[in-house]
Amino acid sequence: MTVAAQAHDRWERPGLVLAAGILVVVAIVALPVLLREQTRDWTAYEQAAGRLETGAPLYVWELESEDEEYYLYPPGMAALWAIAGSPELLLLLKIAALVGTATLAPLVVRDRSRLVPAGVAIAAGALLWPPNIHDVVLGNVMALYVGALSVVIARRGWLGAAPLGIVLALAAKPAILPFAIWLLLTRPRDALRVAVVALAACALVALLFGPGRFVEYLEALPRMTTVATSFTGNVGLVTLSPVAGLVGIVAAVVLAIGAALRLDARRGAAIALAAMLLAQPTIGFNYAGLLYPALVLLWGADRPVGTVAFVLAAPLMLVSPVAAALVVIAFAVVSGLARPTPAAAASPTTDSAEPA
Repeated sequence: MTVAAQAHDRWERPGLVLAAGILVVVAIVALPVLLREQTRDWTAYEQAAGRLETGAPLYVWELESEDEEYYLYPPGMAALWAIAGSPELLLLLKIAALVGTATLAPLVVRDRSRLVPAGVAIAAGALLWPPNIHDVVLGNVMALYVGALSVVIARRGWLGAAPLGIVLALAAKPAILPFAIWLLLTRPRDALRVAVVALAACALVALLFGPGRFVEYLEALPRMTTVATSFTGNVGLVTLSPVAGLVGIVAAVVLAIGAALRLDARRGAAIALAAMLLAQPTIGFNYAGLLYPALVLLWGADRPVGTVAFVLAAPLMLVSPVAAALVVIAFAVVSGLARPTPAAAASPTTDSAEPA
C-alpha cells in the first residue's frame, strides 16, 4: 500500500466524523433563517401552468400585482405543474433527487460491503445540507439538479443520463455549461444520451401543449438576461460587477476543460460541479447545493484534502457560495496535481463514472 493510500485510509473515520459534525453545526445555524424563506417559486410555477392551460402568453414581463412572479424556465416546468396540479409531487421529486446522491457511494468507498452505509450517509448529508433545505423550502429546482448530476456522474448509460435529461427539459439553466463540457469531453456517449432524453421530454411537452410554446420560450430568452443584475438574494458574481460575471463564465469553461483533460473522474467532476456557481452570474444560496456532491467526490478521491476542503467550504458557503466553490476547486486541483487517486487500484463497477 502506498503512502498516499495509507493516508487516505487513516483519515477516513476521523474525516467522516469531522465532516458530519461540521455539517450538523452549519445546518443548525442556518435552519432558523432558511425556514423563514418565502416560497415564491411555487407561485411562479402555478401561475405559469395556468397560462399554459388557458393559452395565455407563458412569459409575462409586466406583473399586474405583487402576488405575481416571473417565470423564466422552459415550458416543461409549467407543464409538470399543470399535470401534477399541486406542489406535493414536486416536493417528493426534490426529496427523491437528494436521496439519489447515494448513487455516489461506489466512488467514495472501495469495499463493496460498505456501499449501503456509505449511500445512507451520503443521502442523509444531502438532506441536511443547508442550501438543499433552502431549495426545498424556496421551491426552486436546484435539488433536482443535485440529484440528477450525482446520478449521471456515478452511472453510465441511459439510466444515468435520463434524470439529467429530464431536469434540463424542465428547467434548463446556464449554470449547466461547465458540467456539460466536462461530460462531453470525458463521456461523449453519455452527453449524447442526456441530450436525446432532454429533446424527447421537450417533444412530449410540445405534443401536449403545442410546439408554439417553445417558440415563445426562444423568443423570451434574450429578455431573461435582465435578471443578471444585483438584487436582494443574488449572491452571484454579477453583484461585484458585470465584468466579474463574464470572467466567471470564462473561468468556468476553462476549469471544466482542464478538469476533463488533466484530472481523474472524481476530482474532475468535483471541479465541474463547483464551476457551475461561476458559470451563472445570478445565483441564490440554493445553488450551493451543488457543492455537496462536489465535496463528497473530493473526499472519495482524497480523504485528507477532502476533509479539509469540507471543513473550510461548509461554513464559508453561508457567507459566500462563490468563495466556497473556489475553495473546492482549489483543493481539487491541488489534490489532483499532487498525487494519484488512492482508490485507483480498485476495480470500478461497470456502471461507474471512473475512467478505465
